[in-house]
Amino acid sequence: MKNEIRYMRFYISNWLLIATLVGFGGGVAAVGLQTLIIFINEISGNIPLWLAPAIGGILVSVIYIWDKLASYYGTNHYIKAVNKTPDLLSFKTCFSKLLATAITLGFHGSGGVTGPMLVIGGSFASGISKIPLFKGKLSEEDYRRLIICGAAGAIGAIFRSPIGGGILVVEILYLSSLHYADLFPAMLSSVMGYVSFSMLSHGRPLFIIPNFQSSGYHIALFILSAILASLTSLFFISVFRKSQSIFGKIPYKKFHPVLGGILTGMVLLAAPKAAGIGSNMIQDMIVTKYPIQILLILLFGKILATSFTVSSGGSAGLVIPSLFIGAISGNIFLTILPEQEVGLAAALVTAGMAASLACVVNVPISAAVILMEVVGHNVGVPATIGSVIGFIIGHSKVIYQETSPDYSDFLRNKKFRESNMN
Repeated sequence: MKNEIRYMRFYISNWLLIATLVGFGGGVAAVGLQTLIIFINEISGNIPLWLAPAIGGILVSVIYIWDKLASYYGTNHYIKAVNKTPDLLSFKTCFSKLLATAITLGFHGSGGVTGPMLVIGGSFASGISKIPLFKGKLSEEDYRRLIICGAAGAIGAIFRSPIGGGILVVEILYLSSLHYADLFPAMLSSVMGYVSFSMLSHGRPLFIIPNFQSSGYHIALFILSAILASLTSLFFISVFRKSQSIFGKIPYKKFHPVLGGILTGMVLLAAPKAAGIGSNMIQDMIVTKYPIQILLILLFGKILATSFTVSSGGSAGLVIPSLFIGAISGNIFLTILPEQEVGLAAALVTAGMAASLACVVNVPISAAVILMEVVGHNVGVPATIGSVIGFIIGHSKVIYQETSPDYSDFLRNKKFRESNMN
């Protein structure tokens, strides 16, 4: 018993310091990325929307010559670094990924910031491990957990989700398990990332929803909205994989982002609101009922623009596009219903967002928690129902190739690494 208490004291004191340090750094990185995207957006404001993504593609192609890990959505790189190849990420990638992401999204490529922030935060943590305070003192398991903490700080900050950010970076690692030894330090880092972001920028929720109180007769509507969003998300996964397959067969890989930018620009001619991250558009869809024609154009535009941007090598994530697609699906569901009160309509859109996130990214717990943190706790019921349904429908279609089936798979990889080192 004494040994267990001594171990817990050591574990808590040790990881409290480390998680706080890398979490704070992740928050600073999130502020830096947000500021740089806004700055580049202003610079590219006079460039025609159809041309801007191609220019962004040219610039990020140059960055990829310097660091190949700056390409794509980044989540696979993060999962691989944590589960299989701990030394994959370096401090250099923290800067190259931040710059590539800011250029991709600042020049109106379509995507999110979550995948890139996993790599940026993890790479920052990798750099921290080289300072004298930690150098040579971290075991392989400690180093692996350090990367998780760095990613958690970045996600907790960028989403303004101190709890959900910590859960997401652990839940995304495995198809069907959650490792508590990783979770607790990750949550500490996520909280610190949120705190540092709030100090340097603001801590306001990502989205705002009207006051709403769920009732029993709303449950069926939440379920139907979640099913529609999940099926739409499966279509998104299918299109994205097909786009990946096509780009994989095209030679001269270093020029793929330019081609992806050209194709994205063509899509934006028909659906200009599909450009960039799309957070403002998501907020509009939470509180505004759109005509079905506009929603369908937005839906196909966002799916195609994101697929072209990311599968060609553009540095952008898939989480916020998933929320975007879920919000559109929820809004489409509203068009077939009689006029609803504003609060209920927003809750139905939230159910769609949670379902889409859980379906595409395979994170049912963090999908519910993040939606409650970024939208409001009054959507707990639709967010939870949506995340469960999305997970059930999309569980076998996970979009990240590097996701391990469960923690036992990680242990097998660990034994393999150790055998190769001996």
